[in-house]
Amino acid sequence: MPAPANGVSPKFVSARGEILPLTGLRIVAALWVVVFHLRGNIASEYPGVAKVLWPILHNGDLGVDLFFGLSGFVLTLNYVDKMGHRIDRAKTRMFFWARLSRVWPVYFVTLNIAALWHGGLLALGSDDPVAPDEFTVISYLRQLFMVVLWTSPDADRLTWNGPAWSVSAEWFVYCLFPFIVLLLARVGRVTRNRQLMVLAMVAVFPVVIFTAAGGGLYGIDYTWMMRLLGAFVAGSLMCLVLRRIPRTRQTDRAGTIWSYVLLVALVAVLYGAHAIDRPNAAVVVVFLFPPLLLALALASGGPARLLSYQPVVTGGHYSYSVYLVHMLIIEVVWKAQAVWPGVLGGGQLAFHVLVPLLPVVVCVAGYLMWRFVEEPARKKMRRMVDTPLAPVTVSPPPVEPVGDRVPEKV
Repeated sequence: MPAPANGVSPKFVSARGEILPLTGLRIVAALWVVVFHLRGNIASEYPGVAKVLWPILHNGDLGVDLFFGLSGFVLTLNYVDKMGHRIDRAKTRMFFWARLSRVWPVYFVTLNIAALWHGGLLALGSDDPVAPDEFTVISYLRQLFMVVLWTSPDADRLTWNGPAWSVSAEWFVYCLFPFIVLLLARVGRVTRNRQLMVLAMVAVFPVVIFTAAGGGLYGIDYTWMMRLLGAFVAGSLMCLVLRRIPRTRQTDRAGTIWSYVLLVALVAVLYGAHAIDRPNAAVVVVFLFPPLLLALALASGGPARLLSYQPVVTGGHYSYSVYLVHMLIIEVVWKAQAVWPGVLGGGQLAFHVLVPLLPVVVCVAGYLMWRFVEEPARKKMRRMVDTPLAPVTVSPPPVEPVGDRVPEKV
């Protein structure tokens, strides 16, 4: 068994140090967002199922907050030792390039697919089921460089590929990360574990209070910034806790127990908010995400074991592609419904069969995008900086004969 690295149990850790339950959790978060966007179709075609699962379906947009927390947790685990001592230009450049190679290729491809889709409908004079607010060159350039959300109070109809707003938000925190990790490293030196956990709850408190008070996740300007920074920092703080916990059978067992408790509590909060007819109160579950990440990283069984199965982990690897392709596919289906209502309209047999298959179609498309775009492009971009340039050698020009002989050297 390999020795623990960075305080992580070797129970569910790959040879390269990947915490498998957290990787598996990524596909769960991605599919939660997918069913959120399909919730209306599920309700129309399977009202009984939707009634039972509505608190989960209706709050699937919180999967984005879970993604942000995961991002903070994993980046802190990988970079706090490398970048937490001082600002190092070389390490900072490598960090930015590593993140760019991770997020930009699929983002670029899906942006241009979305441009073709919305632009094509506009050129044909056809109704667009999810028309963007602005279809201009400037909007394209702002999206291309992943800064489109930085000056916008909300994300509604902002990006041509709907979910891409969160990539712009994520790139925002990447630009801040060299400074965040310096602060994290220093906080971690002087703060106890319980205090770190309290700070993690404080980090997500603003978005909870503003949302639960009536504004909702989208009712207050720049809520996206509170969501992003709060969830990211909370996940980072929980990673600092993980690095300090001594690994014993007791801590492994505690992680398993707490992962069960937190998952039950998460579901209870969602259904409780629905039961009291206060849907905005469901945002309270973001308090549970950071400790859930910690529990899954510690656990030696239970949900962590399920999330560590190879098919689930593989799904986690291509979850980013799933996330970015899913609305493109759903929008095509919605347009097809409008064009062929007699075949794909609500209540028609074909659409009734299609609805439960759509998450499968999205996963297949996401896998293909990961297999043929995301991974190859990431590796090529990493090789651009990992492979040293060969020295350029200039050969002297050949000596041309003059007349019937070569001139002698002077």
